[in-house]
Amino acid sequence: MSNFAPIIEINPFDLENLIEFISKHEKILKEFGGIKIQLNFECQLALKKYYTPPICSTTQIITKISKDQSIYSVKKKENVNKYFPQRFPITNEQIFWSSLKDTQKKMTQSSISRIENQTLFCKKLSKNTFSIHSIPKQSLLQLGGNKVLDHIVSCLTRSSGPGGIYPLSNNEQELFSLVYHHQGGPRHWLIIPAYQREYLRKIVNEENSLVCLEHGQLLIDPLFLDKHHIKYHKLIQRPNEFIILSAGILSQSFTEDSSWSESIPFALPSWIQQGYAFPSRSHSQCNLHLFASSIPMHLNLLENEFILQYLDTSTNQQKLPIDQSEFNQQILYLQILMQTVKFYI
Repeated sequence: MSNFAPIIEINPFDLENLIEFISKHEKILKEFGGIKIQLNFECQLALKKYYTPPICSTTQIITKISKDQSIYSVKKKENVNKYFPQRFPITNEQIFWSSLKDTQKKMTQSSISRIENQTLFCKKLSKNTFSIHSIPKQSLLQLGGNKVLDHIVSCLTRSSGPGGIYPLSNNEQELFSLVYHHQGGPRHWLIIPAYQREYLRKIVNEENSLVCLEHGQLLIDPLFLDKHHIKYHKLIQRPNEFIILSAGILSQSFTEDSSWSESIPFALPSWIQQGYAFPSRSHSQCNLHLFASSIPMHLNLLENEFILQYLDTSTNQQKLPIDQSEFNQQILYLQILMQTVKFYI
């Protein structure tokens, strides 16, 4: 039940106005849960000329949860001294999943380093080059002003060696996310669209009621998804490519070899329209991420006049045709939404 998500090429003008570009393709983005953006030869990025060494490396211990189901537990361990055999070279998806199946209930290891407060993009913005640090300010998050924007920082990660695993997880605060592949081996993505999320939860809970999709501690074999007819989409990300992840999705990925990636969150109006901005909204049965986000949701993000102003400005900038009845429905929906939001703030 899978196919590859769309790949879209971008030129320097659209890259400079990336949020507008993403908004034009939001229908496709929502359908597939993610898209890949390839830069044409004229695009220039504001990148630093050196790489920051990992401050610390987190070892992941991967074990099969049950013999019959292809679901794996991924747990972080610090200062692990136990010897693990060298991972096989990973050159494609089949080799990766086969290497896990061969472990049965034995442990295998991967290593992902999260490097806090570091970036490989220049923070000083230039008109002729693109930096991901411009993205939050272009998006709906600008309505929160510095009280929100100052807390939005990119996340730099490094995978050490073949088979580095990014477990199944949701985006922070259910926001949209932009992920750039700086350097290294291809990264294989599996994306579950938002509309399949609750169905997946139901199936997984029938197998194990204690399992939570949002803990960032699961890795699911595509065969399990195929067996239960759960739709998902794949992407292979290589250096100098962007992955855009939609709000409300679940995603997991692995790398063929050592690699560097960097991500940053952003918001489109649909993030509010679909209810993801509610501080009390939690897909997780254990309410894990109610207080996990470092991004404060400022009241301006939920103020009707600011949202409508952003919608109007965004629409005019994009010069998109407007269905007036649909736009009026959008305004009415936001007004109702605002009355509801007051009970949560």
